[in-house]
Amino acid sequence: MPDVEATPHKEPRILTAQESIHELGSRGKLPSILGIWRLGKILRQSHRSWISLGQPADAIDSPKWDYVIKTFSPSMNPWEVKRQVSQVTALSKVVAHPNLVSTVDASATASTPYLVMPRLEAISMEQMLLSGETKPLAITLWITRQVAEALDAIHQTGWIHGNVTPSHILLSSNGHTTLIDVGMSQKIHTFNPQNDAIDRRFASPESLSGNLAAIAAMDIFSLGRVLWQWLTVTIPENRAILEPVVDLVEAMVSLEPNERPEAASVVKELKQLEFFVLGKHIGPSGCLQAA
Repeated sequence: MPDVEATPHKEPRILTAQESIHELGSRGKLPSILGIWRLGKILRQSHRSWISLGQPADAIDSPKWDYVIKTFSPSMNPWEVKRQVSQVTALSKVVAHPNLVSTVDASATASTPYLVMPRLEAISMEQMLLSGETKPLAITLWITRQVAEALDAIHQTGWIHGNVTPSHILLSSNGHTTLIDVGMSQKIHTFNPQNDAIDRRFASPESLSGNLAAIAAMDIFSLGRVLWQWLTVTIPENRAILEPVVDLVEAMVSLEPNERPEAASVVKELKQLEFFVLGKHIGPSGCLQAA
């Protein structure tokens, strides 16, 4: 199961105290206090990390758990853990965006490295896709544009996200979209041979080869794959409406990195497509017609 820094509207099954103890026994003792933070119940777990509820350590007996704390599996290479935490910390210092997860606190040097983030009331795009619930094309384009805007902000600072997937995109009930899990982020033109953690279904060919330094086009390819996934659960549209969307996706997933559009161009085109699609469904009365 992917790492998710969120709590969905339908509350996930939080592990009971007994189950938490069992999980901790299988991975070693996790401190109840990390830095200035108190750890609560485990929300999510994978073979690489655990996401727990968090609150300030001095909030004794408080019912509020407004944060999530990410810790890492002992099976992970300590160097890779330190690299990820350090990268997240460095990126958070140079970019802040409404559609990008923020980092409240972090430590790469603690005996138990950790990251602290706000607890978000949202579900992952992956969960949405698996539910089979169809969405209007305009909503699909709007959600994708929000991710593209976050990527544009990252790219403008000379970084890439490095692992854009549906499991790393959170959707709130009002449609606000947040790009999360920036542990694989890196500076443009730097080289990271540790690519085993990226999702191969959405990674660009050059990312998988491991022979090319980080470039923004890698994120664009991944977002193109994400948009293509969205289109599979989008309410059917006529060919005239879908063609420009398909053209954009094809450009984003071009095998030649230099042929992919930049994030700013993707944002602009998605915005134009949103208006175009909405315009096709607005009748003379100004009301949205049924698709």
